[in-house]
Amino acid sequence: MNSYDVYLEIGPKGVAMAHVLTLVGCFTKANSSEAALDAVPQAIWDYWAWLRQHGEMLAEPEGTTMRVAEISEGLGPFQQGDKAALFAPEREPIGVAEMETYLRRWGFARADLLTLTPNVSDYLLDWQAKEGEMSIRQILRHVGNTNEWYVSRLVDPATLPSQWQGDAQLQIFRFLAMEQRTVTERMHKLTAQERAQVTYPTKLTDHPDEPWTARKALRRMIEHEREHTAQILQVLAQTIKRAGDK
Repeated sequence: MNSYDVYLEIGPKGVAMAHVLTLVGCFTKANSSEAALDAVPQAIWDYWAWLRQHGEMLAEPEGTTMRVAEISEGLGPFQQGDKAALFAPEREPIGVAEMETYLRRWGFARADLLTLTPNVSDYLLDWQAKEGEMSIRQILRHVGNTNEWYVSRLVDPATLPSQWQGDAQLQIFRFLAMEQRTVTERMHKLTAQERAQVTYPTKLTDHPDEPWTARKALRRMIEHEREHTAQILQVLAQTIKRAGDK
């Protein structure tokens, strides 16, 4: 039997995310904390299946129990620009080996994202279900830019990759390849101090009081990528339905 601590973020309107920090990138999102917690056991099984799909042949849990270890109320990454919680375990320094596990699993999430879009036409990349909704191209650009932003929460801006300047001019898939490579390289260069410190960046944020650590940034990289992979699946499903309705 495997026991998991679950960490809750509950937004002002009750929407909630439940995070299993020991399974980095395993989370649920629902309109209430009760619904988010109810979905956790299935999310854990799905996460183990996801690891196996990408070649991490870990022993399956024989069963799961869970307890709510921490609750953060009134905030959470539910809309772009929202302040996200820093949970107590994420204040602990992250070692090099553990960081490699996080980066590897981020790579799994990126592989999933790219698998959806290898032969998508420009028309589909720019298609919007309705005005104001993000196209696939916009989602992909947002994902890459957000990963760069996560790294910028951790280090001196002067040490950020020079390739990020003017990267909006790059074709979308070249941009994603560059972003993944340079984010990985910059994370590998984190010093022991940067892997341990809590930062409060004041630039490019509406929340200068928001704390960041390497653990939090890496977790959000994986979660965010997986969230938007699901969003792209929804957009593709809508295009198929629309074609079938014609």
